[in-house]
Amino acid sequence: MPKDEKRILVVDDDEAIRTLLFTILRRRGLAVDTAKNGAEALERLGQCRYALLLLDLMMPVMNGWKVLEHIAALDPSARPVVVLLTAGSEPRDFNPDLVVGSIRKPFDVDLLYDTVAGCISVITSRPQIAECPDAESETDLA
Repeated sequence: MPKDEKRILVVDDDEAIRTLLFTILRRRGLAVDTAKNGAEALERLGQCRYALLLLDLMMPVMNGWKVLEHIAALDPSARPVVVLLTAGSEPRDFNPDLVVGSIRKPFDVDLLYDTVAGCISVITSRPQIAECPDAESETDLA
């Protein structure tokens, strides 16, 4: 993995949304991993330092609110940039130190990509963990 590659973690319990986001972002040349709930997301965050986290809030096992609590406890230099994937009913008063914005579901693919590309382009150089596992392949999602 190139040291300057910015990895993205997509966290959503809806398999169709995870697969769609994975496919859209990978086809545009981005390194993407997925998690189906907050517990899996925290496991991934322990294995790799992600530049960007696309996070659903309402999930079983562990919701996005708990993931945000964990991220808040990290050193600010180690925190990923977080964009929430929302159904529109969640409150909008998020801590700007943790959350840079939200995308409402169902989302527009171009808006989603523009948001991700904008986040990636302004993220300052963050060290990536060299032994970070390879990004999942599309077949891993099946």
